[in-house]
Amino acid sequence: MAQNLKVTELDFDQIKLNLKNYLKTQSTFNDYDFDGSGLSVLLDVLAYNTHYNAMAAHFALNEAFLDSAQIRGNVVSRANLLGYTPRSQLGARAVVNIEVDVTGISGTPTSLSLPRGTKLTSLTDGVVYNFVVLETQSAVKSSNKYTFNNVTIVEGTYKTLKFRVDNDITTQKFQISDKDVDTSTLRVRVQANQDSTSYDIYSKFTTLLNVISTSKIYHLQENSNEYYEIYFGDGVTGFKPTNNNIVTLDYMHTNGPEANGCNTFSLVGNIGGYVPSAPTTVTAATGGVIQETIESIRYNAPLTFTSQNRAVTSDDYRAIIQKEFSDIDAISTWGGEDNDPPDYGSIYVCVKPVLAETLTASQKAEITGTILKGKNVVSITPILVDPNFTYLDLDVFFKYNNNLTDRSPVELTAVVRDTIDDYSFNNLNKFDGVFRHSQLLKAIDAADPSIQNSTVRPFMHKSFTGATALADNNHTLNFTGSFYVSGSATDSVISSSGFQISSAITDLHYFGDEAIDGSTERRVYLYKLVSGVETIVIPDCGTVNPTTGKVVLNSFATHGSPTIKITVKPNSLDIAPKRDQLLSINSSGVTIQPEIDTISVSGSTGSIDYTTTSRFRS
Repeated sequence: MAQNLKVTELDFDQIKLNLKNYLKTQSTFNDYDFDGSGLSVLLDVLAYNTHYNAMAAHFALNEAFLDSAQIRGNVVSRANLLGYTPRSQLGARAVVNIEVDVTGISGTPTSLSLPRGTKLTSLTDGVVYNFVVLETQSAVKSSNKYTFNNVTIVEGTYKTLKFRVDNDITTQKFQISDKDVDTSTLRVRVQANQDSTSYDIYSKFTTLLNVISTSKIYHLQENSNEYYEIYFGDGVTGFKPTNNNIVTLDYMHTNGPEANGCNTFSLVGNIGGYVPSAPTTVTAATGGVIQETIESIRYNAPLTFTSQNRAVTSDDYRAIIQKEFSDIDAISTWGGEDNDPPDYGSIYVCVKPVLAETLTASQKAEITGTILKGKNVVSITPILVDPNFTYLDLDVFFKYNNNLTDRSPVELTAVVRDTIDDYSFNNLNKFDGVFRHSQLLKAIDAADPSIQNSTVRPFMHKSFTGATALADNNHTLNFTGSFYVSGSATDSVISSSGFQISSAITDLHYFGDEAIDGSTERRVYLYKLVSGVETIVIPDCGTVNPTTGKVVLNSFATHGSPTIKITVKPNSLDIAPKRDQLLSINSSGVTIQPEIDTISVSGSTGSIDYTTTSRFRS
């Protein structure tokens, strides 16, 4: 009986072997030498053809699914089916105040207008970047001055495209053939004809709610050519422009993230015929990003589809903000019921921007007042909080075999430091960034072939600014995770940097703590050193809860405004952030000590001088 041919293989050699085995079962080829005959060449051709067809089918099938597609056009197409439009490149935005002083000038108007499109420039790192005013703003004259406060400017150059409506073309679409377009600045206008001086401004479609046949909306999408295009309603869902209407698209051509950090601006020209003063920077330029990547689309499209453009769950809030707000390095959302303390009826949002630790007031207002407005449930209040940073100090020790490297101890130390910096950049500074002790050890051990083993002692610290008045020194420090408690009555859980408590007392003072009978909390006291011995100055100035990781400090004063650092030892070598907490390795707090591994160098005789590293600081 003839053997069935296997058709599930993708490997060339296996395909050829399957063909060979099949032919061997046929009586016609009983005496053939398949490896040495011309038939082997024919089998190669058949195997190659089968292999190519199988791979083509395999690739085509992969490109049909969002989670496996590799070609951007296919990823975008699958995202479009979910109602998701990938984010375009976004220009950096800054906030400035502009003042026009008309003292000594007669006949000035009571108010002055700052038009949309007013140009500014910024010279940064030898490059001139162009900025423009996004929206027209007015100012009333006061004390012979016109003051335009909190003016948002965006980096880029205004461009305009015009199209003629031709309804003979089914589902006519208007393409923006510019891959550096910032679609958030797009303005769509429609005129009756070329000679018309009036126009209608169309709004971007966001939801079917209240959309009727006369609604002036447009749809935005990315096409297969990686360009953005717009199209209008069909006369049922949204108004359909008539033949020969003129469509005008105004948008910003931008450099994306290149202008981030610009903080000095000059206005080009005048305002209403009057020369303005140099703009005052409120917020430096941030938020410039490249076009959304394939991986980002793959991640965000299903989340946005699940949220259905409404904010109900914490995941909905995260999806909507990630889609519509550009200046995000990391984001965390959680329900009020999971907050500490619980706050029912609220959703908490914590965003770390790209080039700063916290959002500006205007950015927070944009999220709550614009992005989330109309999408969140009326009974749920969104609350934006700033990231809570916990910094890690590290004591690092490593042993190395000097016979396996040409690097000096100083050079090896530099290599290890770079490895730690890379680990921090790739794994921390995000809300799900867990400090995994074993992974860091593995990275250090692999940093150089000569390194035999390593030891890392992690510590956590937070800092605050002291005040001269008792009432101003109420500080709550929420660390991530619990603290190590030695069990010794004389060992404090916390340690602090030294500071003066008055100008008349030059002694440095420190925080310590002690157990409280019958309580899991510990009492914080203030002390100074007298002949190397702790002398308590204030016996009660706060509490430490080692279980929750909370330190409360009060009832003390400082001389001036010193920065006071509180350091604790985590109870676990692995440290995981919660809610609004972020972990970051403090580079200046990393000490590295190399030591020759005597056993690796000298064998058993080296064990005499071999030393191990203690888990604890002396």
